[in-house]
Amino acid sequence: MAQYESAFLTIEWDGSIEAVIMNWTDFAEGEEYREGLDKGLEVIEQHGAENWLADLREMGAVSQEDQEWTRNEWHPRAFETSLTNMAIIQPESVVAEMSVDDLVQEIGEETTIQIFDNREDAKSWLDEQ
Repeated sequence: MAQYESAFLTIEWDGSIEAVIMNWTDFAEGEEYREGLDKGLEVIEQHGAENWLADLREMGAVSQEDQEWTRNEWHPRAFETSLTNMAIIQPESVVAEMSVDDLVQEIGEETTIQIFDNREDAKSWLDEQ
């Protein structure tokens, strides 16, 4: 069941793997991008979730300004939650993949992150955590 829906993002709670599922379906920037990530944190806090699956295949590139916001504002808040495992499904766009790679390198040691190219493998990995 969707916890949040917009034109570019659907956020779901998957109780079978106890994970927040972020399904990005379009390019988002600025307030739309930031609101989406903040809503994901709210779902983590609601469920005390340790697992996060971000399906970024259709997301598009993250602007430099949004990368900085993610690094400086969102990451510190995310790492204060119960979040410990992140499964990322890589964007189809090479440019978007490069911006995501930059952000993934910023993930702290307290969070385990794995990169996947499909949802089934990502869910299986989270289920094993």
